[in-house]
Amino acid sequence: MNTLKKPAVAWSIVVVVIIIAVAIGLFRGRTASNTPEGPGGPALPGPGTVTAYTYVYDDAGVLSSSTERKLGGINDQLIDDYNCAVAVVTCNYGGGDLGGYAMDYAEAIDLGGTDFIVVLDISGENYYLVQGADLVDWFSDQDCVDYAREYMERDFARGDYDDAALNLSGALADWIAYNY
Repeated sequence: MNTLKKPAVAWSIVVVVIIIAVAIGLFRGRTASNTPEGPGGPALPGPGTVTAYTYVYDDAGVLSSSTERKLGGINDQLIDDYNCAVAVVTCNYGGGDLGGYAMDYAEAIDLGGTDFIVVLDISGENYYLVQGADLVDWFSDQDCVDYAREYMERDFARGDYDDAALNLSGALADWIAYNY
């Protein structure tokens, strides 16, 4: 009689195959990069990514160390006082959906519902500001457009990314302080 036709043997094989599949999945999960890929662009940081300054990701290398320190200081104060942050990201994304890229980046670095993220796309000559989901009733999508235009446009167009990032982050920090 064929041993594979016995139900006990067949079930034993199924269990062994499942255990092997789970073991392979766990092994690959530990060795694979946990860094998600940006939409058609560079890899996004993972939640455990360490930066020199709080929520400052100068992936395009255009911010001075002084600016990174100042932005990190703004975020340290916002986190201490209000439990929120203004993440600043520079990149060379150059893609069409910078808003989607900003949302993916915010998720990758574990931003919360009361945080902001501003992405400066250097090669795409564009920028994008996104508010956390808990802020949309107080700070609308149009407010994001208006703030970015008012506090960043001129400096960004001149290539002064340091002042662009500092001016917008400072304005958002002021808004947070006034509204919390």
